[in-house]
Amino acid sequence: MGCMSTMPCWTPTWAWVVLNELEVDSTSTSAMAFTGEGGASGASVEYLVDQGAASPAVSVDIVAGGTTTTWTATAVAPGFHAHRFGPLPQGAKLTLSATDAMARLRWCEPVCC
Repeated sequence: MGCMSTMPCWTPTWAWVVLNELEVDSTSTSAMAFTGEGGASGASVEYLVDQGAASPAVSVDIVAGGTTTTWTATAVAPGFHAHRFGPLPQGAKLTLSATDAMARLRWCEPVCC
């Protein structure tokens, strides 16, 4: 007869992993997102500063559980840079901002159906 309870008839032993990304540049200097039910793993920010950039700066705000953590890179040398944050809890609000730089914040989330 089918499953007659409020519990799922099966428990998945696998999940897809989805790569999420926020990007900012000189035309769009700020972007926001949040982590899903499974939280996030492998969170990192990558940023690129062109030669001659006036005042390059990149920042990431992470708001989780009533606490705000801010990471900032200022007076950044020209070239490619990266910073890793590691895992983030579910429902973390993420804000990426950049001035005179291109930046992207990436993280992976498990998703099952």
